[in-house]
Amino acid sequence: MSFMDILRAEYRLVYNDVFRRKSVLLTLILYPYIFTAFTLFIGYSAGTPSDFIQRVGVDPALYLITASYMLTSVLASLDDLLWKPLFDTYTGTVIYILASPVNRLKLYAAIPFPRLTLLVLMGFTSIIPVYLFYFGLNGVLLGLIIMGVITLACLIMIPFAIFVASSVHRVGESWRILNIVRPLVIIFLGVYYPRIYMPLGAYIVSSLIPASHIVEIAQRILIGMQSGLFTLFSIAVTLAIIYVPIGQFSLRSWERKKVKEGVKTP
Repeated sequence: MSFMDILRAEYRLVYNDVFRRKSVLLTLILYPYIFTAFTLFIGYSAGTPSDFIQRVGVDPALYLITASYMLTSVLASLDDLLWKPLFDTYTGTVIYILASPVNRLKLYAAIPFPRLTLLVLMGFTSIIPVYLFYFGLNGVLLGLIIMGVITLACLIMIPFAIFVASSVHRVGESWRILNIVRPLVIIFLGVYYPRIYMPLGAYIVSSLIPASHIVEIAQRILIGMQSGLFTLFSIAVTLAIIYVPIGQFSLRSWERKKVKEGVKTP
């Protein structure tokens, strides 16, 4: 079974559910605005927009709508891969997945794509309108560039997400660990709190996440800082390539563990 066949099946599965539950689609569209409004409300009670601009270099509303969009998109890769094995285990379908001849690495690489496509297109309802308001027609081009960079971050996140998901699910009661891992990834991605302001230890941990470097590229483009973009891109791609064999090894270890256990289901 080719990767395209697997990808086609995943798109049908996800999109049938999305269009059946239109509230999910509406929530995805509104999320960046809701989170930006909430964060601005809290932020304005502690300081002024000028303080934020002086420290970060860009208007807080513009920064936060971009950060909300980045977080939703990039985290989709991790979320789908973290929760899908657990969902399959509880529904009993993991037995058939492990017994099938489908290449598991291809399968788990294909899982995030449907929602990633949906979330990237969400940029036309969040990034583009806001950028158009702030920068005029030039904002459309800038918005498209930011969307392209974030799309790259989503794709580069997949090998790391496979590694994290397969490692987490090798441990008993993995759902407890998921609730710890996910918030940590949100912090170390540097979406809301830029990596350049992190303590050294946190910065080093953040550097191990491929997508964090692409997030920093998007932030630098937004504030007009053009230096070091290629270096960050090279580090991100190199890390993503390194995580492919590591993720494959971890995935096979998880499969062997499940088979050895007899694939227990609730």
